[in-house]
Amino acid sequence: MYVRTKLTLEQLNALPVSEFHKTFENVVECWPEAAIFCSAMLPFKSFEAMIVTFENYLHRLSTENKLRILRLHPDLAGRLLDVQQLTEESSYEQSSVGLDKLTPEDKRQITALNEEYKLKFGFPFVVCVREASKFEAILRGITERVNNRPEQELETGINEVKKICRLRILQLVNQL
Repeated sequence: MYVRTKLTLEQLNALPVSEFHKTFENVVECWPEAAIFCSAMLPFKSFEAMIVTFENYLHRLSTENKLRILRLHPDLAGRLLDVQQLTEESSYEQSSVGLDKLTPEDKRQITALNEEYKLKFGFPFVVCVREASKFEAILRGITERVNNRPEQELETGINEVKKICRLRILQLVNQL
């Protein structure tokens, strides 16, 4: 994902539908249905219009599908990172903020918080780590959000998915 030539708007709009699906299949973690749905809106007037299409798609999903999407996200600094089985995108994002280089104490702390969060909500803590940018900010976020009501956290989690989606799309396109 991160070594491809970035697409211009003209190139994006000229993609065969199957190539659009392949290119954008993981802008929503492990949920290619988003790219399939959004491809029906081609051509896009701008990259922002495309991003808004993905955001609207996520917003309109049923509660059940929103929960499914949140459950597809890996734990931050979790086992999948340890055994290098994250998607390319998640691996890049988690390593970009140093989650692959935590001290044993920091690792224990985030693991315990992840477990507390999942126990309460039934899905992993999802945050746009590239916006949080620091381990301390991520810890603060999970510590604060674990006190949310389930309905509130569902929407907060999906809003974080939207941020992740936006940044993943921007990694693939040439905005100049």
